[in-house]
Amino acid sequence: MHSIMKKFFYLLCALPMLLLAACSDDDKVPEFDVEVTFAPDVNVVDNVITVPQGESFTIESVRPVNSNAKEITFGTVTYQIDYGMGFPTMAQPYTVTFNTDGLRVGRHLLRMFIGVWAVDYSPANAIVSYYLDITEPEPDDTTPGGDETNPDGEAAVVVVAHPSVKPA
Repeated sequence: MHSIMKKFFYLLCALPMLLLAACSDDDKVPEFDVEVTFAPDVNVVDNVITVPQGESFTIESVRPVNSNAKEITFGTVTYQIDYGMGFPTMAQPYTVTFNTDGLRVGRHLLRMFIGVWAVDYSPANAIVSYYLDITEPEPDDTTPGGDETNPDGEAAVVVVAHPSVKPA
């Protein structure tokens, strides 16, 4: 029994060294930008999403662009509002619709945690953040027609230059 405990003790002592060996200076992450495409009716200006309380908004896709890697892809994208529970999605193009019924009027934080996989680079995690302004609900007497913020009805495409990226 004493021999087994001694081996277990040596194994526990060696474990931190193994972890340090795995975390070498070879941890390099790719350079890339993140393109986020919102639904046509979403108002996005200067990384601030503005939505009336009670209405939903949709992120249609999230993808890497302008990369220095030969090939790059995203793994799971997890959406989080105000440091709450995350909503992961693993299927490209990472579409998600948020309902704002339960959010108070005011400023919130929307973050996307993105798993990054690139050829010849270490696995990494990227974070993209937006402010989410929830405004008073719009009155019911809105006139049908084009959206004042996006009259052409085209999707709002936002490119986040150089997101925060760390080795996984």
